[in-house]
Amino acid sequence: MIELIVLGAVAGVFPVYLGIGLALLANRMLSRSWEAGLIGLATGVLVYLFFDLMHEAVELTGARDVVSWVVLLGCLLVSFVGLVVLEESQLGKHRRLTRVLSLPYLIALGMGLHNFGEGLAIGASYTNGEWVLSALLVAGFAFHNGTEGFGIVGAAGRNSIPAKDVLPLGLLAGAPTCAGAVLSSLDPSPYLSVAWYTLAAGSLLYVILALIALTYTVTRRVQMAVGLFAGIALMYVTAMLLTLAGGLRT
Repeated sequence: MIELIVLGAVAGVFPVYLGIGLALLANRMLSRSWEAGLIGLATGVLVYLFFDLMHEAVELTGARDVVSWVVLLGCLLVSFVGLVVLEESQLGKHRRLTRVLSLPYLIALGMGLHNFGEGLAIGASYTNGEWVLSALLVAGFAFHNGTEGFGIVGAAGRNSIPAKDVLPLGLLAGAPTCAGAVLSSLDPSPYLSVAWYTLAAGSLLYVILALIALTYTVTRRVQMAVGLFAGIALMYVTAMLLTLAGGLRT
């Protein structure tokens, strides 16, 4: 179990913190005119992850398995519409959203659910004795997850993330990789994987729409569009490079 936790930390926790650190540094060095571009970059990363998660969830469902339909649609309803209803209830009471319901935290939550699925893949290969595949998965996911820090920091725009929030944000996004690696050794139900993937996709969809509504204005559309393209391109290119290097798809 300790070995699985270490593998999950190397693949998920450390790269996320590295990405957050690099993103914070870039955020301080760039001028305010880059704000919409940074938010667009974060949105592009999330768009790529959303489609990746939905693909994984749909692949695990079956046309004749009605239960899998219910799990997928139910989790999507809870994670997407549920967050919208929660936001409306808070704003309807003229309250500001609490810190844990802010966009950076919601993004970290969605990424954490996504990384839980990656942990399942790492743990499954390791417990089956596929050492080479395990090493490739850890290296590939670590390289890929380093970009997720830009998604977390980019959502805050020019508002710097307080130092006290860096630790919980990194753990929220990266620690589920460790949990997934450990849980995979218990041979979990496929329905659990469908639920996790769909919950992550729904929460990311909520954040994507919120970021677009916040930034896609008349004066910042081009910056937003260019940043969004850059985020998608970054995730796609890293995935393709990993495929070329070791046959690993992320």
